[in-house]
Formats: sequence, structure tokens, C-alpha cells
Amino acid sequence: PSPPSPPPPPGSAPFSNKEMAIMTKFFLANIDIKNSGGVVASPDNNTPGGSYYYHWARDGALTMHALHITSNTTANFEKHMKNYVQWVIGRHTESDPNNIDVRVEPKYNLPSGTPYTGGWCRPQNDGPGLRAITLISYAQTLISQGQMSYVKQNLWTGNSQQAQGGAVKYDLDWLQANYDSNTCDLWEEVQSNDFFWNRYTMRKALTLGVGFAKVMGDSASASAYQKTLDAINSSIKSHFNGQFVFESQNRQQDASVICAFNDGDLNDGVFSPTSKEVTGTIATLNGLFNSTFPINQKDTANGIPGILYGRYQGDSYAGGNPWVLTSGCLAELLYHGAKEVFSTNQLPSDESMDHLAGIVRMLADRKALAQHDITEPHGLAKALVLSGDGVLTRIRHHTVAGGLHQPEQLDKNTGAEASATDLTWSYATILKAMTVRAGLDSFLL
Repeated sequence: PSPPSPPPPPGSAPFSNKEMAIMTKFFLANIDIKNSGGVVASPDNNTPGGSYYYHWARDGALTMHALHITSNTTANFEKHMKNYVQWVIGRHTESDPNNIDVRVEPKYNLPSGTPYTGGWCRPQNDGPGLRAITLISYAQTLISQGQMSYVKQNLWTGNSQQAQGGAVKYDLDWLQANYDSNTCDLWEEVQSNDFFWNRYTMRKALTLGVGFAKVMGDSASASAYQKTLDAINSSIKSHFNGQFVFESQNRQQDASVICAFNDGDLNDGVFSPTSKEVTGTIATLNGLFNSTFPINQKDTANGIPGILYGRYQGDSYAGGNPWVLTSGCLAELLYHGAKEVFSTNQLPSDESMDHLAGIVRMLADRKALAQHDITEPHGLAKALVLSGDGVLTRIRHHTVAGGLHQPEQLDKNTGAEASATDLTWSYATILKAMTVRAGLDSFLL
């Protein structure tokens, strides 16, 4: 085989269109398994955590949302999204074998969709909100295309005898009543009733849900969702400790919050990408993962920009390595920050600026960064784009020789692919990051 192509020059998109097409193909191979609507987390049957050939509620919802928002045309997602709707409705009707509500089951067999019955960390209560975000977003597209009848038959039926009231309503009703119930975290290891990832994504689901219920003529549900939303809003900011946003009291420095800042954002100024809370969190986690992983120090010494993020402080799963998906989340968040600065044409607060100066110095290509004055908005925004590019360039550096197959992890010493191969969530975060970056093209001219 021919040697991998060199990285694009700094300032260019970190992956070429051809490379994006290759990764999109790998991504699509993992969705809608046998037309079931189910999503395989990874086709790898032999990882340090056993087989990944299952549909995880979380990965599935995030994957299908990524498919929807990164597709160029309706034809790219319509069949798969409609199959996913039927998958969700089917799971909602399953009798649960594990003595919990089937809506908070973590994973399901493929392609049958029956809940997994082996020992596992249950319940996981982020699934209902993540599915609701995905399906409300899809419902908005359907309504705009004149498909309200489909929405009324599947997503919000107004009749508990038909699809339990609809795929969206049934999940939101669970969330409204149980948002503060005990749950496993998204890494399936620790338990709490107040994880930031869960609360912030629930906040988005309920905000969208209030609006969607009103569109569907259900003011009673809208009112009930608003009460729960008010409760979440009153406590969500307590996750900022003055320095960074922590995931939970028992899991403080955790990159899940970086993914949450993307997946739960409503563009309403609460934990916005250039806020002191978010920039302080990036600065904190940059310090953690730069010091934890020798590969980050080696790459920087070799002139490769960016950083590789892991999961959390003290992670030991499969040796405790960088994860492609959390690194992809960071790139997307940096691009969102660039968009915020480009759009407002204003610098963030002095506190945020202090954090951002260190962030862009650490992550951006140094020669390219030297061409921009970060004390003015346009220069700062371009520096944030270069920082996101740096992160994706570092992922590319370690995966291009393997044909851009994206694993779950990269070895902390060598950068070699580790743990599960072709992790669907890894592709999802890269596709989303590159889509946000493409939306900045008009600013980058």
C-alpha cells in the first residue's frame, strides 16, 4: 500500500474530503444493523471489556443525532432515522428482564433488540433524554417537510395505547418524573443522582420537549416538563467549583463534561463555549491529560499540535489511555468557541481570556498561531479554529497509517490503536467536529 498522505498545512481542514468519506463509510457500516434501526457500538467482539457488539442506548442516540445533523441530504438519513424510530418504539414495548424500567436499560442485543441480561451497571438514566434530543430534532425536520402525520403516528401520538404516547413523549415522561434518580455514569463505573453529563443533556431534552409538546398541542405535558426543567436549572450551576465543571462529587475531573458542553448546549449562554466555566474546564483537563499521557508530551516535542484526552483522572480501564471520542468532543467544543467569537465579534471575559491564551498556546500549530493577534476577536477565533485543528491533526497522525479506522483508545505511550476497533461514537464526534468547522468557512476567508 502507498504511504499515508502527509497532514494538510496548518489552517486547512485537518481531514480532506476523501478522508472524511472513508470515515463516514466506516461510521455508516455500524448503524441500522440488518435494517433493525439498531446501532452497534463497535463490531469488535474481543476487547478488554468483552464484546462491543450491542446497541447501547447512549451511543445509539448520539450516533443517530450525529447522522442527522452531519448529513448533506435527507436521502442520507431518512431510511435509517425511520428505522431507528421503530427501534425505539420496539424497545419501549419490551418487558424488562432486569427489574428496572426498560427506558433506562443500558444496552440491547442486536439485531433482536431484547435487553441484555448479563451483569451490568444499571440503571443508566441518560438514555431517555438523549433519545428525545435526537428524535425531536428529527421531528422538526419531518414537520418542515410536511410529514406531521408521521410525527403524530410515531413520535407524539397523544394516545397512550399507540406507541405509549409516542417515542418522544414516553421518554420525556420518564425524565420528567425521574430526573434525579440514582444512575450509573456514562462510563458505566460509578453511581450518583447528580452527574453533569446527565443533567445538562436532560436540560436540553426538556427544553426542546416543552416546545415540542406545545407544537403538538399538549400544554399539560409542556407544563409538567417545565417544572422539572426549572428544578434542573436551579441546581446545574453548582457543578462549577470556581475552577472547572465537575462531573459528580465522586468523579471530579472528567472529560464527559466536555462532550456534555456540545451535546447539551442550547446556545442560551449557560456553559457557553467561551465562558469562564467551560474555558476553565478545558484548561484543567489539558493539564491533567498532558501530564498523564507520555504520548502527548512526545507528540508535542515532535511538533504535532493538539492533545489527546482520556476519560477521567485515575482511569485504569485497559491501562487508562487517551480516547478518540473525548478528544473529538474537545475539537468540536473549540470550534463552537470559534463560532461564538466570530459571531459576536467580541472577546469573552478577562477570566476566559486568561484560560484561552494558555489553551491556544498548548493546542494550536505554533507557526500558524504566531500569525494571529488573540487580543482581538477575529484573531482569537482563528486561534480557536487552529486549536481544534490541532486536536484532530493529532488523532489523524495516530490513525492515518491504519486507514483512518477510529478505535476507542490510543495507547498512552505509543499512540497505537487500542481497545475496540471502529468505535461508532469515535466517528460520531469527529464527524460532528468537522461539520461545525465546515460551518465556519465563511468566517475563515
